[in-house]
Amino acid sequence: MSNIKSVIVLTLAILANNFYAQGQTSNLKLPIIDDTNIFIEKDGIVAVEAEYFYKQTQTDKRSWYRVNKHETPMELTDQDPNHSAGASNNGYLEILPDTRVTHDDKLIHGDNFSNEPGKLAIAHYKVQINKPGRYYVWVRAFSTGGEDNGIHVGLNGTWPENGQRMQWCDGKNKWTWASKQRTKEVHCGVPYQIYLDIPEKGIHDIQFSMREDGFEFDKFILTSDKNYVPEEKGERVVITWPEPSYYETISTSVVENKTLPVADFPVKGTGFYKDASGRWLAINPNKQKEASTTTEFNFKSDSYDVVFIGVGENDGQSKFTVLINDKELGTYSPALTQKMFAEGETSNTVWENVSLTKGDKITVNAQIGSADGKEWARARWAGIIFAPVGKGKIVSAASGRPKDKGTGNAAPKINPPKGRIAIVADGNSPDPDDLGGTAVSISLLRATGLEDRLVHYSHSCDLERVERISARAEKERHAMMQTACDVTARRWGGFDDLTFFDAKWQQKETVTDLAKAINASSADDPLWIVEAGEPDIIGMALDASSKNKHQYVKVVTHHPANDDAGDFYTWQQILDFGVEEVRIPDQNVNLKVNLEKWDWAKNHPDPRVQWVWLQGKIAEVDDVVKFQKGKWDCSDAGMVLYWITGATKGGLRTGGVEDVKHLLLNYIDKN
Repeated sequence: MSNIKSVIVLTLAILANNFYAQGQTSNLKLPIIDDTNIFIEKDGIVAVEAEYFYKQTQTDKRSWYRVNKHETPMELTDQDPNHSAGASNNGYLEILPDTRVTHDDKLIHGDNFSNEPGKLAIAHYKVQINKPGRYYVWVRAFSTGGEDNGIHVGLNGTWPENGQRMQWCDGKNKWTWASKQRTKEVHCGVPYQIYLDIPEKGIHDIQFSMREDGFEFDKFILTSDKNYVPEEKGERVVITWPEPSYYETISTSVVENKTLPVADFPVKGTGFYKDASGRWLAINPNKQKEASTTTEFNFKSDSYDVVFIGVGENDGQSKFTVLINDKELGTYSPALTQKMFAEGETSNTVWENVSLTKGDKITVNAQIGSADGKEWARARWAGIIFAPVGKGKIVSAASGRPKDKGTGNAAPKINPPKGRIAIVADGNSPDPDDLGGTAVSISLLRATGLEDRLVHYSHSCDLERVERISARAEKERHAMMQTACDVTARRWGGFDDLTFFDAKWQQKETVTDLAKAINASSADDPLWIVEAGEPDIIGMALDASSKNKHQYVKVVTHHPANDDAGDFYTWQQILDFGVEEVRIPDQNVNLKVNLEKWDWAKNHPDPRVQWVWLQGKIAEVDDVVKFQKGKWDCSDAGMVLYWITGATKGGLRTGGVEDVKHLLLNYIDKN
């Protein structure tokens, strides 16, 4: 009986090992990024790691398999050893199984060989081309013989003649760059004959398909320079991330959410570094295994569902511990993923009904994890969301895709509500984003013919300077904000009867002017106040105006950071005046974007449009805060866009740059 048991146990162990091996091999042909991660051509060149394909097709007979220093698909036919040591990023792809190793092995068309492109094992890559034209294709490959040295390259599902039969003869048994086409006359390939003609800018599908099995593929480069020759491992590969980020998008799933993205946590001296263009904090496992960072909870004292937004990784499960005032709230480890990194519900956790007080210290401790003891995850995380009690699970399970991305290719409909509009902005201390927001708000009102409906504009409403900005730097900000107001209004025209007030330096005049606008309100002519900064000036104006007029005042807000930042009035005190709260999602999601999204304005011949771009650029090069770097931010103008397009009667709650562009350029074309 014991012998039978031993046989059964041994048999089960063998089956389990075989099952694991098959599962491991299957995983090695799955993508580790998706089609939201693209590679951008800049100055005529773009480099892509072979293992960064987003999908593969035509895999019935052959597939591409990832190989790295810790993973090799051993159970498939392959007589080559692991060559990851010299590969870029320590990984590469190989077409398996490899049944034709030498010329004596049987050649089977449509199985282990295909002279026709697009028939077997196609790897797909998303590449954004900004400069259309001819791109020469270079590929880094490892060839050990004469039957593993050919591949085809295609574009958007087509396989042009000059992408067929890439060939390697030189550089055997080492990683070698080549860009040659095999011809009937020259079997080792003709240089300058492998290229793709890309006539239009935009995102294109670059594809590589099998010619010979066993082909080992490390990296490719597209270049418009015919004389370019890659050296060593070639150009640096940069993964581009989608906008808005997953964190930004799910933060708008419940409009009352308060947010602490990783950008609000200190990095210096914490053990963390900014990863993925700043959307995550992470730990470099080559330097340390743990990190910790702390920031303040600056929102309204209340109870919240606390949602921690982590990132799943394929190298291991990192451990995160969240503390409030050094008292542990809980620990969490995101699920292990197939992809190199993945965001979603399985990477988030919720602690429900947590009591928080303004000024509490929020700490995140992180420890990196490993799945195999060889490669380590980087403890990536995106931030914390404080949702209303009972709404945390809704936030955690949100899709991560914006529900309303504006009107895209069509100009939004101009449909303002009845009444007038007043704008109260900050911009003096410490965030410079109101420079772009002010220029866009003023130009949008003029472009839509609504300039006469703007009855109050004040800036620099942050009445108490914070330590993050010096007195001299704040003085500069006041001057820049006044210039953004006055010059934008003069250049676009239509605001001759309006005074732009400095709320801090002209506090009495500002409050008096806004109170006057409130007192002029009625049911047929309400006042919409855009809260683009701290609420104190609004509170002072409400206090100085007639109480019976407050019922005709609507305060538009989009970010709780403004609501809870007042030095003299809380947000609840503003609401206690009897005004109507109009809350829309965080406008940073679609209007705080990478700088190049505004190149259309930078390069526009009209100086009015150039001026608008310049304001956002000035904010981007600000030397007081760093979180604007690489970003063009007019987020507060999203509230004006919302009002212009209908406000509570169907206005764009999450409009984007394309909507702003349409409205401004339509006006410029006519004027």
